[in-house]
Amino acid sequence: MVDGDFLDRALASKWRNEYIVVLFHASWCPFSRNVLPSFETLSSMFPQIEHMTIEQSSAMPSICSRYGIHSLPSIIMVNRTSRVRYRGPKNLISLVQFYKKTTGLEPVQYFSENQPISLEGGEKSIFQSLNSLLLKEISKREPYLVFSILFICFRLLVRILPEVLSCLKAFWVSYVPHLNLDIFGETSQVMGRILNMIDVRRVWTKLRLSKTRNFQEGAKNARVWASSLASVALGESSSARSSS
Repeated sequence: MVDGDFLDRALASKWRNEYIVVLFHASWCPFSRNVLPSFETLSSMFPQIEHMTIEQSSAMPSICSRYGIHSLPSIIMVNRTSRVRYRGPKNLISLVQFYKKTTGLEPVQYFSENQPISLEGGEKSIFQSLNSLLLKEISKREPYLVFSILFICFRLLVRILPEVLSCLKAFWVSYVPHLNLDIFGETSQVMGRILNMIDVRRVWTKLRLSKTRNFQEGAKNARVWASSLASVALGESSSARSSS
């Protein structure tokens, strides 16, 4: 059995800044079974940190009360001067961030649960692959959580969509009629100018036609007048010949 002084005895052989990470779990708990592979992967990623697992049936109640273990699985990180309990999600990428933030250490190599990933590809691609694995695991192992998230998103959409539609309606009522009136006003002005131009062209055409008609009538009158003068002259010459 593991008693309350177990970690004190384990820390006695450690340096001041050396850490021990302890996982409290239970064999009957499905969440404990899910976190065990990630904990084993962490022991390979951070070999400079000692990792221990304590099963509930082998631990005395004093150790749980001493370290504030009220739920399983629980992870604590201790050294001679401090004790930190991890309260975030029990996935690999979150635990890696917790290790780096608490200890200041970097993992010697990044791993997924099944296949090692080299650091040469960069942390960005590493965390993207870990995120994709994490999402797949969550969707398989926690379908109710996925449904809950989708339900919350749907409720938010139902709550926000009417407000968005009302804003769009108010914008339409406030601005679109004025915009249409401005467009129609500009269109009427342009049409008025076009009609004025058409009227000017009609007047100019009429003037040209009237001038042409007047010129033709004048020429016709000149011909008639010339022919009448010629007939008068011929009549006078014929009368003079007959009298002689």
